[in-house]
Amino acid sequence: MEVFSKRLSNTDSTVRLAIPSSALPHCENLVGCDLPVTDWGDQKWKFRFSVRNVGHARPVFTGDWVSFAQAKRLQVNDLLIFTQLEHGEYKIDVFRETNFKLFGQNIKYWIHVDKA
Repeated sequence: MEVFSKRLSNTDSTVRLAIPSSALPHCENLVGCDLPVTDWGDQKWKFRFSVRNVGHARPVFTGDWVSFAQAKRLQVNDLLIFTQLEHGEYKIDVFRETNFKLFGQNIKYWIHVDKA
């Protein structure tokens, strides 16, 4: 089940991942936890889930997030999809928009960041 998806900002790719507030009800009981997350290459990461209390509640991932973003060379506008699997495990995928011309037409499609 998809928990959230978003296009990455500069802060997301370099400091911390701001999670859409719409995902907060799904994750409220996880605040302060280190979530084990598996990427598409079956590598395990621990993302710290917290809620910043300045202004309105803003859920974020820290912990291994910056190491993950650097290792995967994430960029602004990459599409992140965060899902929860059947057994309560979490998985993350990131895609990059790519363009090419076919018969003079611009074609846009998403490719996994490891193949971009």
